[in-house]
Amino acid sequence: MLKGRGIASLILSLVISLPALAQEKGLDVYYDFETLEAKDKSGNGRDGTVKGKPKLIDGVEGKAWQFDGATAIDMTFPIMKAPDPALSIRCFFKADEVKGQHTIYDEGGAWTGFCVRIMDGKLEFATVCCDANHPPPVIISVPFDDTRDWHELAAIYDHGKMSLWLDGELMGEEKTKWEELGSHGQSGAIGNMSPGDTAFGSSGDYFVGAMDEFRIYSRALQPNELKLDVSSEDKLAVLWGGLKDVR
Repeated sequence: MLKGRGIASLILSLVISLPALAQEKGLDVYYDFETLEAKDKSGNGRDGTVKGKPKLIDGVEGKAWQFDGATAIDMTFPIMKAPDPALSIRCFFKADEVKGQHTIYDEGGAWTGFCVRIMDGKLEFATVCCDANHPPPVIISVPFDDTRDWHELAAIYDHGKMSLWLDGELMGEEKTKWEELGSHGQSGAIGNMSPGDTAFGSSGDYFVGAMDEFRIYSRALQPNELKLDVSSEDKLAVLWGGLKDVR
């Protein structure tokens, strides 16, 4: 009879042997940063183009990328759909610089956009929609000055409601005047701004620090999905929960 780690090993074997079943619901893009190529592991074939020269370092789970202030992943495709009522990003990051402007993720521009950045000691999330006569962007801005530890970040847009999460804790939320994000012609970018302005209405700048396990979803993440503990036993529970949620 299997007990403890024997059961864990069996379930992990099933997860590894059935990658299609284990795929997270609504996962559009997934970069695990295990190599120096921006290979999409979501199964959707959305590989990115590497800009600059990232370095591989030890991450939260396996390897991670060190972004040196001149490194980014350019996407040749927009993530936002037309319309897009729900969109989430999630990643682990460790900032080396918190002064100045450092873009973590950006898509779209000053008319329709979604952007997360560090700006002068604050972690900020903004959306804007939907044309040249748009209202001002809605911004969540919270103090952030840690250059020592890894953090789990989640920025969620859900039918007009924005929320910003750090390490599984709600840091701020806002309500927008629009209940969905519109389409746009710009692609997305990790570590720097996409072509054109950002949702903040200004240009962006490169992120300086490390990132790991970057995911984009075409749905709103739920609070119980956040704060992923990457120890083997807890990861087992997350993966098993993912299997049960597959539709």
